[in-house]
Amino acid sequence: MNLSAPNCQATRRHLLALTLIELMIAMSLTILVVGGVVYSHLMGGRLMQLTAAKLGASDSSRKAFGRLQDEIRAATTIQIGNGTVSSFTAISNGTTMQGRAIQIYPTTNNWWIRYFYDTNSSELRRVTSSNSTPQLIASYVTNAVLFSKEDYLGNTLSSDTGNSTVNIRLQFYQLNYPMTLVGTNQYYEYFQLQTRITRRILQ
Repeated sequence: MNLSAPNCQATRRHLLALTLIELMIAMSLTILVVGGVVYSHLMGGRLMQLTAAKLGASDSSRKAFGRLQDEIRAATTIQIGNGTVSSFTAISNGTTMQGRAIQIYPTTNNWWIRYFYDTNSSELRRVTSSNSTPQLIASYVTNAVLFSKEDYLGNTLSSDTGNSTVNIRLQFYQLNYPMTLVGTNQYYEYFQLQTRITRRILQ
């Protein structure tokens, strides 16, 4: 049977048209693909925030501990006690050698370096005898006792001996990235750093 030209064109248009079911399937697949791309983008952004918080905390703590470690190793005298930006009180003999501050004397003169825990801002700060402007070392510190003197077995000393080891424990959480969520089932990054350092020159 031969089809006339108008009938052939109508038949071709009918064959190229989409039914309602085919249109719904195409729209559903498009929505799924677009939704998957958007979800992947959002998850990538949240992962980047979490990674940035971890890297930021690790980098700042590495710099702080590296400098503190070098200063303790090169010191001639080290005192553990409690202090602020303007004062320092060393722990006396007969008392457990642990506190919120450490004062380091690199030489035999009166020049000193002090690391202290600021209870008002929950920060670890650093000052020197020649520069009284506090330098921020670590933020959001949660433990009050940061420094202690120990023997080689790890026991906290009650007298200031020259052959002691300085134990430093720093517990803090990282909130330097405001977009990072905090709280239950959210991004709450908590860190603890601990090290023991001994002076190169022992008495």
